[in-house]
Amino acid sequence: MRFSCFLFGEMAYFEADEISAVILAAGEASRLRPYSELAPKCLMELEPGVKILDFIIERVRRAGLRRLLVVTRPGFSELLRKHLDGSVEVIEADLDSFENLYSLGLAARRLDGKFLVLMSDHIFEIDLLEAMLRRAREAKEAFVVCLDREPTVLEAEEGLKLRVLKDKIVRADKSLEPLYGIDTGIIFCNDSARKYIEEALRRKGPKASIKDALNLAAAEGQVGFVDVTGLLWKDIDTPQDLEKARNLYWRILKRELIRPNDGLISRLLNRSISSTISIALYRRRIYVSPNLISIISFLMSLAGAAFLAFRSLILGGILVQASSIVDGMDGEIARLFKRASKFGALLDSFLDRLADLSILIGIILALWPLDAFMMVLAALASANMILVSYTTHLLQSAGIEASTIRRIPVTRDVRLFAIFVAAIFGVLEAALYFLAFTPFAYYIAGVVWARRFSERLPKPSVEEPKSPWPPIPPQTTPARRVLSELIGRVLKFVLAFLILKLLTPILSGFTLISLGRAALLSNHILLVVEMSLVIYFGYAILSSVKKLSDLIAVKLVGRIGATKETLKRVFLDLMYAALSLIIWVYSTSLENIPLIGGMISKIAMTAAAIFLFITLYRLGKRIYRVFADAYDRLIDRLARKLSHGQPTG
Repeated sequence: MRFSCFLFGEMAYFEADEISAVILAAGEASRLRPYSELAPKCLMELEPGVKILDFIIERVRRAGLRRLLVVTRPGFSELLRKHLDGSVEVIEADLDSFENLYSLGLAARRLDGKFLVLMSDHIFEIDLLEAMLRRAREAKEAFVVCLDREPTVLEAEEGLKLRVLKDKIVRADKSLEPLYGIDTGIIFCNDSARKYIEEALRRKGPKASIKDALNLAAAEGQVGFVDVTGLLWKDIDTPQDLEKARNLYWRILKRELIRPNDGLISRLLNRSISSTISIALYRRRIYVSPNLISIISFLMSLAGAAFLAFRSLILGGILVQASSIVDGMDGEIARLFKRASKFGALLDSFLDRLADLSILIGIILALWPLDAFMMVLAALASANMILVSYTTHLLQSAGIEASTIRRIPVTRDVRLFAIFVAAIFGVLEAALYFLAFTPFAYYIAGVVWARRFSERLPKPSVEEPKSPWPPIPPQTTPARRVLSELIGRVLKFVLAFLILKLLTPILSGFTLISLGRAALLSNHILLVVEMSLVIYFGYAILSSVKKLSDLIAVKLVGRIGATKETLKRVFLDLMYAALSLIIWVYSTSLENIPLIGGMISKIAMTAAAIFLFITLYRLGKRIYRVFADAYDRLIDRLARKLSHGQPTG
């Protein structure tokens, strides 16, 4: 089985069968009692019929790993063997009391070569596992761990904290401050990992934990990491954790419906709608044949093409975009209900090509009669609708990953969205221009990409920069340097702004360009200069504030419980929000510029407002995600205090 992955702009391969997987399922799950007395934690369900262990194994299989071992406690081995039905090797621990490294040691002695370690009580999206496998391909270290730089406060409190120095982990312990982030429960072990595992077991015996082996390796620079911040995962220790994991499970399923080859509009718009509908149908066990969905999408495209042909552009455009959204549901339903088939993929592809040509015919009829140039455009557009898919197929059949060039906005979802927008605004000619010319960027990128893939040139050796001898350590502290920079920039801004204000009465009132009733005055130029001055120095000052906030974040980690990365990004979002507000305020002054001032002002205000909204949304989402557990605990404490002493009857 060849596992393919995209890495640093190139397609990389390694033999996935070289890597085995070990799932540790030997914990006592004491905080999940009495439920864990009946069955191991990993056999608890995320949804009816889907156990935690099944969820993990499915993703391991999808990633291309074939040999799996599960280590469990003496009382649960037969139960697991019966559930797994011989598809996975089950190892029974020979002790009643032990830590997780002892379980890992039992599995490691049965394996040759590299292997992954997964916790049976951690769920995760497959992108997290694939990120680890990409990193594993080039790993020279004994261990590689997954680092989440933005865990929630509760996760940071209970998780295995990691201390990072450059590209290495130098310490792992739950007692550390959550400065850099925590481990997410997936660890890659190279061949050399065994000596650290055995050494830790020799020193501490069955009471040794995985962190002991990691720290032995970290002392020799043998623990690397892969940053998985933003990817979904959850550790399950308590009934409350299990409830949250069941909610997160649906988010993971929804996110995994997004495919690597999805285009821009599909990722930003179509999938958010189609996957919501597909997940809702799946949760209610309402099965609709994927082939029927493909046919419905095709009929919607035909209806849209007919309305376009009869110049009912708005309705036609809406139907075209709706068909594009519905078109994604056939594959989603097939994957959710595990009904994917080669025939379904063939039918979907065939109907998509027919639908594209039908829509193009509708556009041509709406614009008829066409002159010679427009006829050429129509011919190019019709050819491109086939050639874009054909180019992708050629690249993939040659073993070349096409996901990167599919970011170019020429994929089917983008083409149909362009037709939708052009129809809404009544400019179908623009859609024809887009369909005729934009795909050529895709073809050129495909050729360049294929050449890069087939003729990989060795990277030139570049000597690392050296410091002059003798090396002298900085004579000032980072805080002093940042404060000096901040004060210097503030003083420069005040001085520049004061000079501009002093010159304004002298330089204002001059006519630079006269265009009939409209005239470009020196006042307008001074206004633009003032705005540029404020934005430039505002950004410079905010950059210094960001550096200062980074230093403050380190001090706040211990008090707040969030990681340094979380606090840095919160401060960064606040900085961007402030900058967008500055731009929005000054944009109103641009209306006075003749001819183009009103348009520039509206564009700048719209862009600033959109950026502000996105920034505030991202800020609110980050704060809620990180501090949600702390908020829940605060509410629980308040509720207990309010209910204390209250009569129960």
